[in-house]
Amino acid sequence: MYNRIAKTVVWLVAAGFLVVGLMNLGLYWFKCHHDHVELSVWACLVRGIPFFIGVAILIKSSALAAWVDELLDS
Repeated sequence: MYNRIAKTVVWLVAAGFLVVGLMNLGLYWFKCHHDHVELSVWACLVRGIPFFIGVAILIKSSALAAWVDELLDS
């Protein structure tokens, strides 16, 4: 019954994670570029964690939406 709403909520959450991750990486790149410092791969990976979480949520969106739909139905 709530499948479409649940899928939309899952996609919005994933989009939020993607935006936050990309903003973190973009701001880190800008700061390093402004301060003339080399980018650190480790720092990029740490700042990109929300992006990777968002991609994982998008990959599993149908399963997560089904789970949320079950929660809303009960």
